[in-house]
Order: sequence, then structure tokens, then C-alpha cells
Amino acid sequence: MSNLYNDTTNALFNALDIKETIKSNNLNAIKRVHGGTANEDTLEELIADVVSFLENLTEQVQEQNDE
Repeated sequence: MSNLYNDTTNALFNALDIKETIKSNNLNAIKRVHGGTANEDTLEELIADVVSFLENLTEQVQEQNDE
């Protein structure tokens, strides 16, 4: 597998660790601060988006490596 695959899986595992850390410390409902102001997104929603992106990216990289 390529270094890109290793990098994306590493980032995915790190994001999953962050997700579990947020959950275990009851930080899920904390609002995102962007540009100095809070908005509607929570930490739980933000990390879920990151995890989803990294899962999809990892699958795409793996498919390209399998070709």
C-alpha cells in the first residue's frame, strides 16, 4: 500500500480516538467556534463529518491501490 493509504488510515484512527475522547468527556454538545463566534454545529457533528470523510478517502485510496 502507498504512503497515502498509511497516512489516511492514521488520520482516521486519530479522528476516531478524538471522537471517543469527546464522548467519554461529555463534550459532544459543545458548540463549534468559527471566526470567534459560536454556531449551531457541535463537536460531535464536526468529528462525525471528519470521520466520514476519512473513511471514504481511505476506501478510495485502497481501491486505487488494488487496481
